[in-house]
Amino acid sequence: MTKTQIINFFSDFVKIQSVSTDKKRFLEIKKAVSFLKDFLLKLGFLVKVLEKEKAPPLILATLVFDKKAKTIGIYGHYDVQPEDPVSEWQTPPFLLTQKDGKFYGRGVADNKGHIVQNLFAIKKLIEEKKLKNNIVFILEGEEETGSIHFEDYVKEAKDILSKVDVFYLTDTGMHQKNAPQIFYGLRGIIYFELTVKIGERDLHSGVYGNRVYNPINVLADMIGKIKDIKTGKIQIPQFYEKVRKISKDELLLLKKTLKSDEEEKKEAAVFSLTEIDGFGSLSSKIFPSFDCHGIISGFTQEGQKTVIPKEAKVKFSFRLIEHQNPNEIEKLVFDFVKKNLPKEVKWELRCLSKSAPFYTDVNNLWVKKTASVLKDIFGNEVVFNRSGGSIPAAEILQRLYKKPIILTGFTLPDDNIHAPNENFDEEMFFKGVEALEKIYSVNF
Repeated sequence: MTKTQIINFFSDFVKIQSVSTDKKRFLEIKKAVSFLKDFLLKLGFLVKVLEKEKAPPLILATLVFDKKAKTIGIYGHYDVQPEDPVSEWQTPPFLLTQKDGKFYGRGVADNKGHIVQNLFAIKKLIEEKKLKNNIVFILEGEEETGSIHFEDYVKEAKDILSKVDVFYLTDTGMHQKNAPQIFYGLRGIIYFELTVKIGERDLHSGVYGNRVYNPINVLADMIGKIKDIKTGKIQIPQFYEKVRKISKDELLLLKKTLKSDEEEKKEAAVFSLTEIDGFGSLSSKIFPSFDCHGIISGFTQEGQKTVIPKEAKVKFSFRLIEHQNPNEIEKLVFDFVKKNLPKEVKWELRCLSKSAPFYTDVNNLWVKKTASVLKDIFGNEVVFNRSGGSIPAAEILQRLYKKPIILTGFTLPDDNIHAPNENFDEEMFFKGVEALEKIYSVNF
């Protein structure tokens, strides 16, 4: 097995435009499934593809090395974010490009690169007869749309997944180059779409300004009421009622992960930063958050058009901290929107997806052995960290099967996931393959 073989496979994988949020590219989703299935079959895996109508399939692939050996579950997702805005890419989004010591392309970091690392780590262990554990691959195709069907799929696979002793989710990154991390906490997420309609047609702003509601103004007013941008606090009553308070010991642990404002501004390529209660870079890890993702309405082309649009739509989400229940938050948000919108407008609030926060104990044998391997490969102690992001599979697998969850990964903070010019450091990519080979060859 050579680096060229790995890169060629990686390139073919990136070419597949498996964008789960775009229904027009569902055939690309199916193509990704066939691509992965064929490779796993060649490695000797028994492959089962679970399907639901119009939903991306889940791939379950099992390789039994020894019935008495431990079984490791390896999770990844083959779907990717949309490539927009294409004009900001410096390389073609669906063409794997090597440049300046990095791999570029949509999905290289999130999460196709990690899938490739895992597949080739296992391939090498099989070829060299060094595999010490049974392996189950769990590869989903709708992580980027909230893993809507994932819980149903993994319940359906109870006969396979109940035999797993530990789940590895390589869908996170490193603290910095050669500084590996293991994550013990993730925020949950609940995603909404709110539509406000004021009438049956667009109107002339000179004739009707001051006489009718402007739906964009209505949404802007609503957004302003949800969050105080000066304090960063969400203003919905009872929103923070069940938030788990971070202990002093945990804060001491997290202080090792703190980044300076200058470092974080450089990573994010922003002009300034905000924070909550003086917690700096921890603000996006230990507190819930609210963010708008897009407003759709009115005239947005070049030039002028003095129109009051008939309707406006906003997409927004809340990231949640452990002990916050997404179902309870959904009701709080609905009640808040109903109370604060003008009674005279028509509106619809849709919840598009939701997943609970994840939190786990890192004091177990699996974590200790994994941390030891990572230290050997990268030369530095493992950083134990929380992430402000969300991976629904982590909470679902832990809740249903009550086995250790190891969250780690090999991308760097400047990997541009979900943005143009997504990348994966080439050195960390191949060191990651080496680390996974060693982890999966440990006799637990």
